[in-house]
Amino acid sequence: MLYAKLQSYVGEEFLIKTLPASLSNFPSTRGIRVMKCPNNPLIIGELKLSEELYQFSIIPYTELQIENQVVTKETILNNFSRIYIPCKECRIKHYYTFILPLREPLKYEAQRAAQTQFNRVHDKVLYAKWTQEDKEMLKKLILQFGYGRWNKLQQLKFANRTKQEIKAFANSLLRSIVELLVNYDLGAGIVNLIEENPDDPYIETNQKDWELQNLKQKLISISKRILMLAKIREFIKKFKEHQLKNLGIKDKSQLKWDYLLGFIPSSSFYSQRPSIWWTRKHDSDLIRGVYQYGYTNHLMIKEASDLCFKDLSTSQNYQEFPFPETLNKRVKKLVQIIQKFDGFYDFDNLAQSDDEEEKSWSIAEKQALFNLLCDYGVPIGVDGRQNWQELKDKLILKINKFDKNLNQLEKMVQTIRTRCEQMLMKHKEREFLESDSSELEIEQPPSSIGEIRDEQGDEFQISYQDSQKFSKQTNMLHFIRKNILPQNQALFQQHIQQVEKELFIDIPEYDPKIHDIQIIITLSQTGFNGLQPITLNNINIIMTTEQILNRIEQLCSFFKKIRDQTNIKRKPELKDDQQKKIKPNTNGGVNEIQLPYQVSTSLKLVSLGRIIPSPAYHSEHNLFPVGYKSIRTHASMFTKGKRCQYTCEILEGSDGKPLFKVTSEEDVENPIIKNSCTGCWVHIYNKINELQEHKKSKVTISGTDRFGLLEANVQRYLEELQNAELCSKYKFKYRNVTQDF
Repeated sequence: MLYAKLQSYVGEEFLIKTLPASLSNFPSTRGIRVMKCPNNPLIIGELKLSEELYQFSIIPYTELQIENQVVTKETILNNFSRIYIPCKECRIKHYYTFILPLREPLKYEAQRAAQTQFNRVHDKVLYAKWTQEDKEMLKKLILQFGYGRWNKLQQLKFANRTKQEIKAFANSLLRSIVELLVNYDLGAGIVNLIEENPDDPYIETNQKDWELQNLKQKLISISKRILMLAKIREFIKKFKEHQLKNLGIKDKSQLKWDYLLGFIPSSSFYSQRPSIWWTRKHDSDLIRGVYQYGYTNHLMIKEASDLCFKDLSTSQNYQEFPFPETLNKRVKKLVQIIQKFDGFYDFDNLAQSDDEEEKSWSIAEKQALFNLLCDYGVPIGVDGRQNWQELKDKLILKINKFDKNLNQLEKMVQTIRTRCEQMLMKHKEREFLESDSSELEIEQPPSSIGEIRDEQGDEFQISYQDSQKFSKQTNMLHFIRKNILPQNQALFQQHIQQVEKELFIDIPEYDPKIHDIQIIITLSQTGFNGLQPITLNNINIIMTTEQILNRIEQLCSFFKKIRDQTNIKRKPELKDDQQKKIKPNTNGGVNEIQLPYQVSTSLKLVSLGRIIPSPAYHSEHNLFPVGYKSIRTHASMFTKGKRCQYTCEILEGSDGKPLFKVTSEEDVENPIIKNSCTGCWVHIYNKINELQEHKKSKVTISGTDRFGLLEANVQRYLEELQNAELCSKYKFKYRNVTQDF
């Protein structure tokens, strides 16, 4: 029988198949050899199991630490308990995580509770004191701040409630969620969060109290959020404890938050950054903001005086605040990065930057890249992503023997950007100190933020003025390409009347509808260094370079304000006519939907089709109903810069397999028919790529995404179709098929 396992810091697993079992430092038939260190005792400890309570414990025979606490007597082990065996000799630290099999925490949680002295009598008096509104507010706050934040909940809404009361109802909520969950892994994680003491009041589970029946489809995402917030809480708690204990800090206001993520290597942060200007500092403050102001409370995070985002509204560098969905994805990404360290956070050691990577760049290469970025920025491809291949092509024109790959190029761009941001922050700190006390002697900051040396000892320095120029010009170009120009200048066209009214320019016959777009496109295509006086279309008036730059700054500042207001708004509630299109059934599913249905700005659902339960018509993650039809708005295959509609359909093939068809409105006589939806869209992307000045060497695209099959709402509707439950390979995300049967 497999009782549990120990997983080491480096990923090695030790299976516990017999109990009691010794943790040894030598080969043993009755024990588990977890280390090979001659300077430690032969027997380190013994694992035991209390059968009646199904409770594990460890008896230490030498110095051990459990959850960072030194233990000298028998200590209970919970799922994911962390064990550390101190050793000064071995290079690899002796860290272990105690892990139970997947279903054990759920199976035995109630059994253990029933057989201990914990109170399990429903407190009717306490239950009667809480209204339904109180319970709804508690559920909302737990989904915003997480389980265990009792002080925060008291501070916000429950000042007249004790922590024990709040915890009792929170435990009832978590148990209610576990009862409905079909995912045992998530259920085990939720159970392990529950905190209880023998004298705590007890509130029994009741689905009606928490109105979870209507949230069945969202229980998995709700559980993941609760676990994510619990990880953030644990991480922040350990950081505070470390700072207060090891650095001798007595006042929490003096915590050095810049060290929060300092131990994580820079390379871990490169992917999925919310914006090109995003740095480790923004990541640290985002985690702090979620902990302090709540998940999805982006407005307060943006305006918080103790976080760096407050500077965005006054910044002249056109750093627009990211969309809420983008920030939520970043939080999840950061928690995934933190989880890789399995609770062993080395806050004392700051991770080194990729020094070897930097040394592989010559000073001439770094200087050429810096100058190119200041001039042209990072280009944006037709797919809306940063086009590193185009940037590399331009750099090759300046450096004949440039041999770095795209990944190395991206890392160096981020390194330069981080150094510029650090220089600007240091300068700002100096200004603050000077204004705070004119009598205080301030040490002048260096003219550059560090030095990068190559093999010959040369130096590449970035001055404060360089940093200002870099930040302003690269962010301006990115803002133009990402916000003003996409979708045939949709943002500009939407607000053209406001532009004409508010942004005056002293040039006779200047027409913003024509000439603003002309100068913006010119800057995007040529960069700053290539910008020359322009003869304005239709009026033959020459606009000087200075006038062009002043006007573009006006426009960027104007549209940044609009974008900031748009980004921070929550998703609008469905209007009455939209709500009528979705008719829920009593099980929380969907019985009817009025088609066509606008899923997003670029996707319209026309037909759901019918399910064929053959293995060829579904996979583990997708259903492929025959007759499914959607319309996707995307870049044209024939005209660069234009967008058009593509009709996506799933057909029944003659060989028992589905066919996928995509028809462009520009070429209805020649539809694209392939054996996979990705095959159709790779064909389209290759055509689009051929139109570009800087072509990608390899085109990648998700056909299921372009068809709309990955949209959450679409998946909900498809799962409700007749015969969907007969698709044996498909893993349902929103429908509880087991309960339906």
